[in-house]
Amino acid sequence: MKKAAKELKVKVNITVRCVDKTAAFILTDTAEYHKKLNAILSDDSKFERLTRNPTDDIKREANGVISAVNAETNAVHIPPIQGDYSLGYLYGNVKTHKQGNPLRPIISQTPAPTYALAKRLNQILTPYVPSRYSLQSSAEFLEAIKDTPGTGIIASLDVESLFTNVPVDETIDIIFDRVYRNQSTAPLNIPEASLHKLLEIFTKKAPFSTHRGHMFCQNDGVAMGSPLRVLFANFYMVEHSSDDRLPFLDVLVSKTEDGLRTSIYTKKTNPGLSLSSDSECPTRFKSTTVRGFVRRALSHCLTWQDTHRYSTVPPKYLWSTLKKHVDTTLKSWADNRWESRINSVEVVRFQAAKVRDALLEVRASTADPAIKIEAQALAE
Repeated sequence: MKKAAKELKVKVNITVRCVDKTAAFILTDTAEYHKKLNAILSDDSKFERLTRNPTDDIKREANGVISAVNAETNAVHIPPIQGDYSLGYLYGNVKTHKQGNPLRPIISQTPAPTYALAKRLNQILTPYVPSRYSLQSSAEFLEAIKDTPGTGIIASLDVESLFTNVPVDETIDIIFDRVYRNQSTAPLNIPEASLHKLLEIFTKKAPFSTHRGHMFCQNDGVAMGSPLRVLFANFYMVEHSSDDRLPFLDVLVSKTEDGLRTSIYTKKTNPGLSLSSDSECPTRFKSTTVRGFVRRALSHCLTWQDTHRYSTVPPKYLWSTLKKHVDTTLKSWADNRWESRINSVEVVRFQAAKVRDALLEVRASTADPAIKIEAQALAE
């Protein structure tokens, strides 16, 4: 593997890049990769070619504002920028899930003088972001739509190239309305003019170098590698679902006559790779992997049919084995009869030992290593 990596590194006509939103790499033609980067940089409304390195000037300007802020208030101390810094750098992750495999431009700001301070400002301003309509996880999303009727149109909110298309000046005005002119929160103890200047420096003055060694500056939109990118991303566009199905994170929402139904969603770019049952990893890691898949199926899927679909154990095989060990009768689920819900858990409650015996039999009798590991995990 190391030998192959070294051989690829010396091949100037091949570029190895990350696949966007996927833990995988792709080999791409270097000339084509550079052509796509050049097409991104040709947008004069967002990128400006520089003739000299402005790093020291940016550092000096930012420190001047920081000194003024620290002199006016003791409530918030902003550390000055010290040390040597360099330009950020541009690279692109390949969007294999999009036609033509375009690039997602990322300007890494980690070497820049404003990076650490931008992270500090992000921490200061994040509590002012309205959280009423924000979701932190799939679990919160599932809870939010649990009792939602399946009427109306299913729609998602999306923006093409979100961060690089955020209008900086308009977003700064929105931030200031929340920070300084919102009655529900106390205003930030930083002079408004000083904060405005710092936000402009950290967003509009983001110099970087390119694959050819040229210097550019992004003067509109927020750089993909900026710590402030999420904070500034407040604008969305509506995209309608064409078949009453809508993905959100790893949840697929489907509109039915009875309401909204949820199941597991995976992107087309997901190769389906997982920990191999034949690997040398300890059994506890394999069991944990299986448990994770099972828990996700149980939490995300609203029906048992979908739950079984995302399980590696064939339902008929598991059911026939279960019937051999457990005394139970399969009945229809009734939403308006609570006794049907109580009866559905009696097997687990009163015959747990027999359920475990059934799972151990599945483990011993199957030749499928994936089923063997899942049965073992459930039995434990």
